[in-house]
Amino acid sequence: MNRQNALAALIHDQLGQTLVGVFRDGVSQQIFDIHVNENDSLLGQLTGPGDGPPRISLGFGLDIVGSSASTLLNALPTPAGGPFALLKGNDLTDLVNSVRNALKGRLSLLDNQRDAIASLVAAQGPAGLREAADGLFAGVVGAFGGSDGRGGQSVSRLQQLVGNDVGIALPFATILNALQRSGKNAAEIPESVESGLVDYFFRVDGFKTVDRESVVAPVHVSDVKEAFVVAVEQRDLTGLQLRGLFSKTTAERYLRDIIRVIVESAYDAGRGLKDPGGRFSTVLSGLRGRATPGKSADAIERQFVTWFRGFASMSESAAMRAVEVGTQGVSEFQTNPLIGAAAGSFAGTVARKVAQDSFLAMLSTELGTPLRGGG
Repeated sequence: MNRQNALAALIHDQLGQTLVGVFRDGVSQQIFDIHVNENDSLLGQLTGPGDGPPRISLGFGLDIVGSSASTLLNALPTPAGGPFALLKGNDLTDLVNSVRNALKGRLSLLDNQRDAIASLVAAQGPAGLREAADGLFAGVVGAFGGSDGRGGQSVSRLQQLVGNDVGIALPFATILNALQRSGKNAAEIPESVESGLVDYFFRVDGFKTVDRESVVAPVHVSDVKEAFVVAVEQRDLTGLQLRGLFSKTTAERYLRDIIRVIVESAYDAGRGLKDPGGRFSTVLSGLRGRATPGKSADAIERQFVTWFRGFASMSESAAMRAVEVGTQGVSEFQTNPLIGAAAGSFAGTVARKVAQDSFLAMLSTELGTPLRGGG
């Protein structure tokens, strides 16, 4: 019995429910709220004198680990011999059925994947986890009408790229389900994720996020010279492209990176944040058009990008702390760091995107530019 997998699934399900509303209606003030004084505005601060931090107050209400977590864990069956007893044959089948019944009514977004989640919770060893991951990928392929369609083919290629890792399959299935449940046409989303992961693994500068950071895979020391030359040529004075060169290659590092690329690329495509005509570039263009002799367009842009990253990092840290605090009572999260890393990385990246989305929405309103992405 994998109680940590049950809690990880619940965290993904709750965040997925939030994403359904975000993809459909935009970020509500109950999730993330930026408040400025009555006679002030973000636009006025960005285009006015100075380059300091924003004068704001924030409200962060992203539901990550609530009381439903303990309710679910208490409802899970405990096999004879304790929660980690090895089961065989009919005993394991009975356990899976019991877990499936325990999950009934406690999952919302992922209820259509209840069989795969039940297999995940009842998994006995690596083979069981791989089977559960395969079931999650199969559920996504099925939602696109099978492997013959464009979306299904892309999902199959993506599965071949990352393997049957449940820590990757769960966030991917969650965000794809959220997009579909919101009424979005999600057929092109797997291709966006696939493209992002190919960039992460095979491009020197890695996957480029909407805020111009690079998520770079760990590379060999022999690549340092080439990457340094590229960084200099592209005036990467902060060394964003060099971070991967000096990071220890670990399973946790890859897991966190891949989850971030999945969520970033899927969210950006679903909400229209990225690309030349996306909301980020539209807002930036509007801000640069407000340049004055006292504050240049480049100065406004630098401050905007700094704040954009700041809101995202602040929200990410709050979400990751919430996962840490909310899972303290489940000892398996401390003994299996990959489980905690997967749940924390998914929650943190979702929070990043929600904060970025809210910041762009507020500036779009103040600039009078139309919103894209459904909210």
